[in-house]
Amino acid sequence: MTPLIAFVAFVAVALIGWGFVELRNRSFHFTHSKDEQHGWDEINEAYEENGKKELNLHDLLQRNSTKGYKAI
Repeated sequence: MTPLIAFVAFVAVALIGWGFVELRNRSFHFTHSKDEQHGWDEINEAYEENGKKELNLHDLLQRNSTKGYKAI
């Protein structure tokens, strides 16, 4: 009987915690700053420059600008 009581207590604590977090989430409103929006705009520009194709590892290594003196 003890494992059943422990399971019911666990579910009850989980539901209470979930309800608390949901209420807290609805009371605090999150907005992105203008700097973050600028970063997202840069990401979208880079995505569109590549033909709306994500770069794979091979493409990223070809465009790598951290090759020591070769980068200059």
